Amino acid sequence: MKYIITITFLLFTLSTFSQTDIGNKTLKSYYTPGVATQIPGTYVSMVPPEHFLVSENIPGLIHPGSSTTVQVQEIIGTSYIMIAQAMTPEHFESQNVSLISQEDIEMTNGMSGILYLVEFTVNGFDYERLMLFAGDYNNTIWINANYPKSAKSLLFDVLKESLLTAQYTQ
Repeated sequence: MKYIITITFLLFTLSTFSQTDIGNKTLKSYYTPGVATQIPGTYVSMVPPEHFLVSENIPGLIHPGSSTTVQVQEIIGTSYIMIAQAMTPEHFESQNVSLISQEDIEMTNGMSGILYLVEFTVNGFDYERLMLFAGDYNNTIWINANYPKSAKSLLFDVLKESLLTAQYTQ
């Protein structure tokens, strides 16, 4: 009987801590830190930063404590190189964001890409966004990581490191 109560308690504890409800967003922390996680609704996996939760409602990750989101999308049939040609400072300005920097990157799996850093303001709060475009000649992984600019020293490096682990799983 003691074992049944212990096992029941452990199962209840695990189910309580593996899912968090924030408004209408369901989040699950069912990944193993340091191991690539499949992003729901995509053919992309990546290693989430520590303490980030996988979202069931948006294809990506969220860190509720810092209001940081990582949204993953796929662009089928278009190379990231074609997309990069359209990413001019004027394009960013037309989207109400300012281009801070851009760099050619190599993903951890050897795939090439480009990483943009932009900044913008929402309701008086300053944010930054890492925009990653990577892939091959036919398909592009597009990841946006938004975080409060005030938390850049804590988030920039871990987000960049995580984004560089993204890869197709099919």
